[in-house]
Amino acid sequence: MAMSDLLFANHLSFARLLWGQLLKLGDLAIDATCGNGHDTLALSKLVLTPVAGKVIGCDIQQTALENTRERLKEQLLPHQLKRIELHLISHAAITSIIGDESPRLVVFNLGYLPGGDKSLTTRLETTLEALRHLLPLVQKGGAISLTCYRGHPEGEREERALLEFAKRDLPSHWIPSHHRWPRQERSPSLLFLQCAGGSL
Repeated sequence: MAMSDLLFANHLSFARLLWGQLLKLGDLAIDATCGNGHDTLALSKLVLTPVAGKVIGCDIQQTALENTRERLKEQLLPHQLKRIELHLISHAAITSIIGDESPRLVVFNLGYLPGGDKSLTTRLETTLEALRHLLPLVQKGGAISLTCYRGHPEGEREERALLEFAKRDLPSHWIPSHHRWPRQERSPSLLFLQCAGGSL
């Protein structure tokens, strides 16, 4: 069987399979860690129409936003680009730019910028802060998708604490699931949180 025949071959393809099941045209989707723009682009293709849908992205590195902007310009139409906002802020402050809108999906791809400075990584404290702020805002039926990278010390600490948060501190109307590839000991994993009720 060819890799292209698989439903999902790795954490990224599995995450995007879930996003595609969840999102519909016209939704608001948020990329809380733009990186090089791959997830921002995937979300844009799922929700944007000429007159509806919106994608908000943020990152703390200007290089990441520049890479994202260039990727979007190469792949999307002008009317789609008008419905995307990119902000140079930490994901911990992302609720300050959402306003009264209620996202259907928020995506975190944790770790460091691929091809960038590996010493600049997402940090557990700001990730948890962002998560706590976002939980009351996500639509009923919506979700938060967190890709965790255990291949470096902060990433391992981040995944461990996020799993503990999902077990002990996540509100009861949120349903957590954790997906790991057992043949690859240090491979990334996906923590997917879906809101069953109690939100907007």
